[in-house]
Amino acid sequence: MEITFKKVHTTKDLVISAILVAAGIGLYFLNAGLGLLLAVSGLLMLIFYKAGYKCQGENILLKKYAMDIPRTCRDSIKEFLEGKNVEPKICKDDNGAVVRLEVYCNAARSVAYAQLFDFENYAYVPLSGIVELRGPRADNLIRKLRGTN
Repeated sequence: MEITFKKVHTTKDLVISAILVAAGIGLYFLNAGLGLLLAVSGLLMLIFYKAGYKCQGENILLKKYAMDIPRTCRDSIKEFLEGKNVEPKICKDDNGAVVRLEVYCNAARSVAYAQLFDFENYAYVPLSGIVELRGPRADNLIRKLRGTN
């Protein structure tokens, strides 16, 4: 089964859009052009801006982390995603960032979906498939991403 993600609205997206529309309506009575611009931008945000993700077939709201990491960290992350009992090493050095790690996660539910990419010929090539992590393994990866080793 192939894992696919769909962009969805978060509560924060909806609240910001509603505030912009309401501010635009209120501002319309003071400055019609500016109020209309603000209200239309709020409506456009409501239509197009979606910051959350959901895995197809599940009802868990996920947040996306994407980071470039040095090649020295590649082997530990790859082994971790393959299911080996190793500690994933995520360092943020600036020398030679040629591996990309994309993680869709929800820390409250201890769920993470991760994929590793290698940079070859000016493009990111998948080094692993999308791997589903749950429980302590997902918590470990999410903690490393947030920088609270």
